[in-house]
Amino acid sequence: MSDSNDEKIMTQANVDFSSLDENAAKMYRLDGRPPFRLAYPMSLQHLFAMFASNLVPIMIVGGIAGVTPQQMLIMLQGAMLGAGIGTLLHCYPIRFGKNWQIGANLPIVMGTSMTFVPPATAVALLAIERGYANPIGVVFGAFMVAALAEIVLAFSYKYIKLFLPPHVLGAALISLGISLLTIGTNNFGGGSPATNPDFGSAQNILIATSVLVLYIILQRFGKGLWKLAAVLIAMIPGYIAAVFLGMVDFSGIAQANVFEIPRPLALNPEFHVWAIIMMIPIYIVTGLATIAYTHTITSQAMGRMATRKEATGALLCDAIDSIIGLVFNSLPNTEFGQNSALVAYTKVISKWVVALTAFTLILASLFPPIGALFATVPPAVLGGAILCVFAFILTNAIVLVAANGFTPEKIAQLCITFGIGLGFAPPNNAALIQSFPGWLQFIFSDRVLLMTVVAILVNLLFMKKEDFAKVKESFKKKEEIEHVTM
Repeated sequence: MSDSNDEKIMTQANVDFSSLDENAAKMYRLDGRPPFRLAYPMSLQHLFAMFASNLVPIMIVGGIAGVTPQQMLIMLQGAMLGAGIGTLLHCYPIRFGKNWQIGANLPIVMGTSMTFVPPATAVALLAIERGYANPIGVVFGAFMVAALAEIVLAFSYKYIKLFLPPHVLGAALISLGISLLTIGTNNFGGGSPATNPDFGSAQNILIATSVLVLYIILQRFGKGLWKLAAVLIAMIPGYIAAVFLGMVDFSGIAQANVFEIPRPLALNPEFHVWAIIMMIPIYIVTGLATIAYTHTITSQAMGRMATRKEATGALLCDAIDSIIGLVFNSLPNTEFGQNSALVAYTKVISKWVVALTAFTLILASLFPPIGALFATVPPAVLGGAILCVFAFILTNAIVLVAANGFTPEKIAQLCITFGIGLGFAPPNNAALIQSFPGWLQFIFSDRVLLMTVVAILVNLLFMKKEDFAKVKESFKKKEEIEHVTM
């Protein structure tokens, strides 16, 4: 994409190029390569936003599956390598055919997700119950084969997207924003209230609040890099204060080997039909979320909806990078919502910035002490910095819904969607859904999935004959129809 085209797209996203010098302007261009001194602080923001979230699911699943400490290190090492490779694929996709590519050609950060934890733990526990000697291998093998479901989703996107008009995507993004705010608030209090006995302590709240206040000051009065890198800059004094308060544990750095090459298939994946079937739905879930995240970047940072090529590239990258991650002993990978939020918020769409994040992740996988250092950042420090960034997704999702208009039918759709999608979503529904069938409990246990499914079904219910006629006609055409507004 040429600079002129990039500038046209970014002008739609309200970036005033006339006020920027040449180096700063490169950060707002997809193929721009700003100097290292500007690009790396922005890349570190992405790293801190995803680093803990990329490792925690591994520790949960590995603990339940009963892996050894050495196996856990192998899994964590693979998580960083898989995330780095997938992120690079998004920035510099592999193209094949006329309209296909693995990677979206967008600044997307990859990593494993808490979404994979419920099915992974369910399979691991069943494997243990049935007497399998290598439960984590059963999990990995099932995930590897089930990834084919997301590849099928990618090649079917031409038709699926016709049922995802702006108000449906907007509703899904609203639920995403609420979910991210929950993550941000938990970090603000010190991590997870279920696992951290000091959650909500005065020390955590004080640190998080000081980071948040500095972030707000930088947003109000900062200029240039001080404002763009406000997340990272606000974290620095908070981290220093946390060190003096004894909140930072450096023991992991000393215990890590200086250099170690990740070993493929070290945990011996096993393939069982029952486990594969259990894993297929989660790839549909993460695929729908990936579509929403990709639209978040293009709509809120580039002033347009994602093209079919970008969306299918994102889905294919999810699937292929999941297999790569599993080969290197990690859980599957998917597009990270918090990093999409960061791109949308800062409007820094330079792929080079995100590629630097990928390079750091790959280095961390080869030099474990690097990863151990980044892992020392306390959740409260991160929570104070990212809380407002996550709120940005929710705010802009509301704008997206509003921009689509509020006809009586749209209002009725949104009332039904929000009533079911939010009213029955966690943490409200634990006791309510315990008598539901297992597959239905799975849908109701994830707020983003529930809202997306309900929004699609409600939109179908309200579609008129002429809307179905548009869809039917588009199925007959070889040419791509980018958007069908219903």
